[in-house]
Amino acid sequence: MDASRPTARAWLSAFATLAALGASGANAAEVSHSDLLKADGNTADWLSYGRTYSAQRYVPLGKITPNNVHRLQPVWVFPTGGDNRGLQATPLIHQGTIYMSADQSRVFAVDARNGRVKWRFDPGLSKDVERVYCCGSNNRGVAILGNLVYVGTMDARLIALDKDSGAVQWEAKVEDWEQGYSITGAPLAVKDMVLTGVAGGEFGIRGFVKAYDAKSGALRWTTYTIPAPGEPGNDSWPGDTWKNGGAPTWTTGVYDPELNLVYWNTGNAGPWNCRVRKGDNKWSAATIAIDADQGGIKWGFQYTPHDCWDYDSISTPVLVDTVLQGKPTKALLHFDKNGFFYVLDRTNGKFIYAEPIVPGINWAKGIDPVTGRPNVNPDFIAQSGGPEVAPIIPSLEGAIDWQPLAYDPKLDYTFFLSNNWAMGYKFWTEDKFSPPTKGEWYLGADYQQYLIPGQETGNFVAFDLKSRKVVWRVTSPAPFWAGSVATGSGLVFTGDMQGYVMAIDSRSGKVLWSFQTGSGIIGSPITYELDGVQYLAVPSGGIGGDMGFYYTEPKAGNLWVFALGGAPRGADAANNLITLPGSLPNVGEPGATLGGRVLPGYGFPEAPEREPIKKK
Repeated sequence: MDASRPTARAWLSAFATLAALGASGANAAEVSHSDLLKADGNTADWLSYGRTYSAQRYVPLGKITPNNVHRLQPVWVFPTGGDNRGLQATPLIHQGTIYMSADQSRVFAVDARNGRVKWRFDPGLSKDVERVYCCGSNNRGVAILGNLVYVGTMDARLIALDKDSGAVQWEAKVEDWEQGYSITGAPLAVKDMVLTGVAGGEFGIRGFVKAYDAKSGALRWTTYTIPAPGEPGNDSWPGDTWKNGGAPTWTTGVYDPELNLVYWNTGNAGPWNCRVRKGDNKWSAATIAIDADQGGIKWGFQYTPHDCWDYDSISTPVLVDTVLQGKPTKALLHFDKNGFFYVLDRTNGKFIYAEPIVPGINWAKGIDPVTGRPNVNPDFIAQSGGPEVAPIIPSLEGAIDWQPLAYDPKLDYTFFLSNNWAMGYKFWTEDKFSPPTKGEWYLGADYQQYLIPGQETGNFVAFDLKSRKVVWRVTSPAPFWAGSVATGSGLVFTGDMQGYVMAIDSRSGKVLWSFQTGSGIIGSPITYELDGVQYLAVPSGGIGGDMGFYYTEPKAGNLWVFALGGAPRGADAANNLITLPGSLPNVGEPGATLGGRVLPGYGFPEAPEREPIKKK
């Protein structure tokens, strides 16, 4: 363990007081693997990043409807504090407690009825770690299994916390952060394991997914996303380029229990300058199917072979059983940074179809209808040492980035953001960059983001799987950068970078309600039922991650919770004001600086001078 960072024992000492604040009351039941398998029918809880193993983010609740959604009002707001570097998480809820991560890999347990904090955890990240923050101090969520809450950290640790107290139960060093690794995605609990990916595609890492024993933290298996020599696909990397080829796994996978396969999407190939790594560069910019028990890639599909545009394929896939072309199909849905929406057969990785969503895509002339391989436009690949190539559509910020999709099984519609913007790309001469030795930047290129005149940058769309067409679009002058959730009553909730959380009619695309939260929305909303009331919970904290490259605003980091008519009648009001130990003792009691001496004869019982209390 790196001696320069706090140990688990040090954290426990530092945060024991705050953890104890939430330890009172009855502890909630454990979360079993069976609970995760049956999560679809559980409308009171949201137990994993995508709610269910299929990650459809669909909740069969109907108390908030298109007819009454205008009555939504805030119930409570929880501020996460800290540096307010943005909230990208999907909150989880289990038996009335919300578990949510925030920037700097912090975790909170909050009473879902009133917003009162039960415990909070801070992993105590060193300032030195910030040199491997590609795109901000991001964390997209936690996982729950048994009595533990799991979080990945920006210094590439996986930490298990007691879900009732926040106390550290174990930690595992997933990789050496000094080599460019970090963790920003939510872990995935499968059977008796917890799985995590890693970020670091801009620092010359070799991506992987690791599985750990959920109770002990022992490593079970590792699956690398880039094949080593002698493994199928290594010949798609010239020389030793595979060692620093990227293909990170920086969001969360999904799981099909029937097929016993875990599906994980991968990020960009490295470096950005693709001229030094000619070939398909498997399995970057891809979906890979992994054996859940043993690890190992069963199949892979690349959306952008030989990625020359930083087109991560990182948004969490969605698993759907539907009928396509008259045939029952176990489909995997993916909307890519490259501007195309894809449908695959998840049993074998075979391509079914792809459709362009972004207007004016020009990096490719189309997608082969049989293989799914792009017909690349060579005019939009930069040359080493050459001039800027522009406008490339979409930009490296993508039609979408990491944001999760939602799916309505009744309509067979998928909902997702699709931004319209362009970029210029310029590759450095190849003598000006080399593979990193200690997690240095490994790009070999510069870029410039551009707006497209006459187009609204932000688009949020509904896509019909059967007709293969966009049904409607909601647009905004600013990008959308949030996930979404669909409900059984025909609503889809999302938010935009201007700070509006909104309810949209799933069929028509009409915005039926919106509320200004004060900061851009870059996390993902959830909805759940508690005590007979349907709630909507929305993280709001918009200047975080890539959006900090382009926008500035008042920083915030709040979890907003809404219900019809606001707080239920008789609801317990809460506040999170905590008096610091020793700061405000009663007269005659020792404080943090003086001992509480009281002179006789002035209306208070006499008290001797004593030692001040020790600060914890």
